[in-house]
Amino acid sequence: MPRVSFILALTSALLVFLLFICSAAPGADHPPTEVGFLKDTTGSMGIVQATSANTAPLYQIKHTNRMSLGFCRDPLWVRIPLDQAPAQGRWVLEVAAPWMDRVDLYLPDPQGGWQRQSTGLEQPLASNRQGVFALKAPADSPRSGYAYLRLQSVLSLNAGLRIWSEDAFEINNSTDTFLYGLLYGVMGAMVLINLLVLLTTRDRAYLMYVLYLLSIMAHQFCLQGQILFLPTWVWPLVPSISLVVSALALFFGAAFCRVFLNIKKNAPFADYFLRGFMAASLVLLVLGVAGEIWWGTWLVHSLALVGPLIGIYAGFMALARGFRPARFYLVAWVVLLFGAMSWGAWSMGGEFLVPLPRSLITIAAALESVLLSLALADRIGVIQRERNVLAQRERRYRQLSTTDELTGLFNSRYFRSKLASEIVHAHELGHPLGLVLLDVDDFKRYNDTYGHTEGDKVLETLGRLLRSAVRPADSPCRYGGDEFAILLPGADAEASREVCRRISEALARCVFLPGNGAREVVTASLGATQIKPGDDAYSLLKRADRALYQAKDMGKNQTVGLSA
Repeated sequence: MPRVSFILALTSALLVFLLFICSAAPGADHPPTEVGFLKDTTGSMGIVQATSANTAPLYQIKHTNRMSLGFCRDPLWVRIPLDQAPAQGRWVLEVAAPWMDRVDLYLPDPQGGWQRQSTGLEQPLASNRQGVFALKAPADSPRSGYAYLRLQSVLSLNAGLRIWSEDAFEINNSTDTFLYGLLYGVMGAMVLINLLVLLTTRDRAYLMYVLYLLSIMAHQFCLQGQILFLPTWVWPLVPSISLVVSALALFFGAAFCRVFLNIKKNAPFADYFLRGFMAASLVLLVLGVAGEIWWGTWLVHSLALVGPLIGIYAGFMALARGFRPARFYLVAWVVLLFGAMSWGAWSMGGEFLVPLPRSLITIAAALESVLLSLALADRIGVIQRERNVLAQRERRYRQLSTTDELTGLFNSRYFRSKLASEIVHAHELGHPLGLVLLDVDDFKRYNDTYGHTEGDKVLETLGRLLRSAVRPADSPCRYGGDEFAILLPGADAEASREVCRRISEALARCVFLPGNGAREVVTASLGATQIKPGDDAYSLLKRADRALYQAKDMGKNQTVGLSA
């Protein structure tokens, strides 16, 4: 599943890049090339005063279609030369600022008065469902003189103005709908893919990612105006809703950062900033619920600019600690920082990003979601590799704890545990169980004569012989210094004798060369027995030990089997 999500995320990243190229392509609109604007500091200026001869010199002329005063509670009057409108047919004035409280367009009428069209969050038009505020001028509207636009917003007062022919506006509206549909589709696909991974892995990082991405999508709905597709009675609540979903996006973004980067381990100092950021996000949430739009707007823009910087710092710290998935994570936050800075600067009055499309922040958010999905997939891969290494180490440690290092056989600890479990198993199922004890004959003399190093070679060789002579289900163990035990599940007396015979014959074929031209053949004594009703580990082992001593007493190099 992580590999599939990685491939899909990579494909989505390419799609988002292509969408950016397409959205940056020039459209068929007519952006005003010369407008005048005037800040109404009294808030009481009407159309008569705004169009009077005394007021005309106060308009500041700008050769741009971008009007912005940043965070300003004063209304803004915009004067647009009508000769910039399409020469024929109806035309549409688009105000690209979906949070605008009041938008009033004044067009001159033949009687010397003014025709007024109004929209905005506080005075919505039921037919205005374009995701932006759009006002359509009559077909017979004049093409000379000026149109006046009054803008007022409790949030940042900025707007991009575009004039379209009616047909071009409808085409552009359909194109924008398709573009945003694809962007939200990419983000939605990332949600579904990683939700499936979450259900599979139960990893908290995926939970935080899904919550973060859902809140980012809701935030973009507000930011880009898709929220205006809701019933018009919701429109006055848009500023508060926007602050609430922004607070959730910021909170879950910081929470994802802490979980994904394992911040306490990889960047403990950055955790203080992230905790403070999450606390500030909760303050923003309270401001949004309380309807404190002015202070909430300042706070959300500040957090939107600071948040990616904190995330990038934390990512660098984690990468420096060797956390490789932070690579995709860092690229994701750099992309978001670029989008947030461009939007924040635009909202606060900056104009240096005019050539970039209005959808830039949504493209950045979609690309970030894809990159974070790649980071998660990379993280799962790292976690799986680490788990495999730990599992290998665990298996190795378990093997070392139950294996005799010299002979490679199971050790006495394993033998005692295995003996007890096999006895229980044999009694429950009524299956036979054989036990063989083996002791190397005169091993002390061999050690004293040739040294412990040569004696170890004998034991090592005997370990290999036992492993090859027994059945796959049998358990050969080094029971003591030169004593060995073999558990034979399912073996009756005849099967036990056959195993003992193979061991004795194999050992007889071995010739040891301990040095000084000596050639030695080592023998062993074996005692075998089978389980009886009522046997426990002590009684079974005692009977096998008695058989071994009988083999020794009979002259060694013997096999003795006892059934009672």
